[in-house]
Amino acid sequence: MNYEAAFSIAAVILSAQIVANFIKYNRVSNAQSTYFILLVVDNAITALTSIVKWLVVKFIDDVPINILEISSHIYFITHFLVVILMFFYLFSTIRSFREIPMAAKAVIAVPGAGILLFVLSNPVTYAIFYYTPDGVYHRAAGIVAVYIGFIYYMGLILFSLLYYRESFSARRRNIVLVILGLGMISTVVQLFIPQLVVECCMISICSLILFLFIQNPSERLDPDLDVLSSAAFLERMKYSLITRKRFDMVEVIMPELGDYERSAGQTAMTELLKAVVYFLSTLRENITIFRIDKGIFALEISHPKTGEITEVVKKIEERFGKPWGEEATYQSVRILRMALPTELQDITLMQGVMKSFAESPDEMRLMKTADFDLDKIRRDREITGTLSRAIDSNKFEIRYTPVYSQALERVVAAEVALLFFDEELGYIYDDELFRFAQRSGQVMQLSEMVFDNTCRFIKEQGPDKMGLSFLAIRLHPAMCLQYRILDRLKASMDKYGIDPRMICLMLSEYTVSTARRSFKASIAEIEKTGIRICLEDYGSGFTSITSIFEMPFTVLKINRSVIRSAMDNAKARITMDCTLTMARELDMMTMVEGIDDAGYFNMISNMACDLAKGNYFYEQLVEEEFLKVIQMKVAEGGED
Repeated sequence: MNYEAAFSIAAVILSAQIVANFIKYNRVSNAQSTYFILLVVDNAITALTSIVKWLVVKFIDDVPINILEISSHIYFITHFLVVILMFFYLFSTIRSFREIPMAAKAVIAVPGAGILLFVLSNPVTYAIFYYTPDGVYHRAAGIVAVYIGFIYYMGLILFSLLYYRESFSARRRNIVLVILGLGMISTVVQLFIPQLVVECCMISICSLILFLFIQNPSERLDPDLDVLSSAAFLERMKYSLITRKRFDMVEVIMPELGDYERSAGQTAMTELLKAVVYFLSTLRENITIFRIDKGIFALEISHPKTGEITEVVKKIEERFGKPWGEEATYQSVRILRMALPTELQDITLMQGVMKSFAESPDEMRLMKTADFDLDKIRRDREITGTLSRAIDSNKFEIRYTPVYSQALERVVAAEVALLFFDEELGYIYDDELFRFAQRSGQVMQLSEMVFDNTCRFIKEQGPDKMGLSFLAIRLHPAMCLQYRILDRLKASMDKYGIDPRMICLMLSEYTVSTARRSFKASIAEIEKTGIRICLEDYGSGFTSITSIFEMPFTVLKINRSVIRSAMDNAKARITMDCTLTMARELDMMTMVEGIDDAGYFNMISNMACDLAKGNYFYEQLVEEEFLKVIQMKVAEGGED
């Protein structure tokens, strides 16, 4: 047996194993799976062609030249198709071919079509290969064009990897780079040593790597239940929406499953879920079940008949109203139904609706697409994507809201906020930015960016020399859950060598209500360094009066809603006045916000209010404008 047969037989055996396991485990029909199986089968045909040719030459004397030419033609056509299919497969894992512009489609398709036509013309031109009358194979100069085509499509794969790098995980990037490396090595080897027909075998090895680490059927199956996973759900939805397949999706949420697991145990919970899955599978023939999360299932129902989805929903509600067994008494269920792509055509919008449903109150037991504000969800998804790109490129503005002292009649502090402008979305403000950063898991990165910029500003501009007492920075709820967060903030102050007394950390009532005991202890330690701690939004209703003396607050900031109530209600005004007086007697500095006109300013003038902020004084300012304000006040003070 020569090298050609050995490598080709190995390629066929590997391909057969991959196809067998693909048929056994793959349950997701989409473009990615289609390209993958075509890739493997096409490479197996190429290898089989080599084996047949080797057998014919070995056991038949005087083989007709036309048979040899046909086998070589099949080899070249299928062999070149492999690299094209490889590109389409890897590209389909991140994007649909329909999503890219027409010009890009031409860049992808035209070179491949040209080279395939060039190969097909070989019987006339003999530009790629030919056989001498005695049956000896020879390469012609045109074979270089075929290898250039190989390199071209490998280059396209590398370009896609770089251009869409955010869509590739680190593992996927490394796998693609390994495959490109193996492909290039085998191409060079076969170019210079034709008798080592290693490319088919190497492509089979690459296909096996793809099958195990990217195609990976195990990732598409739930490890506990015999249903498809959330990864499979996302792939199926993308494929179905892009191909405009008509189907309904019913999401089933078991909101109290966590409570059931804690009371009954994990084994009982698993048995309950198996019973639920079995019931869902009986609702309709050819129903596809996905497990999105622990107690969240999605049902894909293709081409439903009129009234069929209503009947399915009714059956689910009725079944959850009965016990699942002697011990499984779980009954709570919430249901979302969507007609796709009639009501939604975009996968991100569909995900937004599902997320909004999961976060909606438990009383909303049955909801439809029409129950959601799609424009708001669309904006939310756009902000999330824009925010991720903005954080990576640090395209934010730091804004400063001056804080006015009634006693000194000048600006003595400022609150630091974040602002981002997008040409399509407009201005995205601090609260909205952090809300989406928390959802995307980037809240710490964003928070540390703000804190670091504030420390830099103090170091470079010296606001303390211009009469400012502190700059206030908000600590958001998610930050309180981070390990050693205050140590990381202190490291930023040490890096710039600033006085801790120039920093005031603002904690809202809600933040305090969700903070862990360890965080509260850390706040006490950080306060000892000189950093001021402000309880803001006081009066919003998340904490009681005890929160004032449970933590070492040095500043008490009254919520805007309290100011509004005090303006119109005498009792509310008395309550506010007493609160400010109490805080001052506790040696706390007092602050109010929302002073937007002279009426509010006059109301607080006779109260125990040290600091105030609002549009009556200044709005949010960029750094340059803020510096002008405090420098101007310093100059005015000097003239006095």
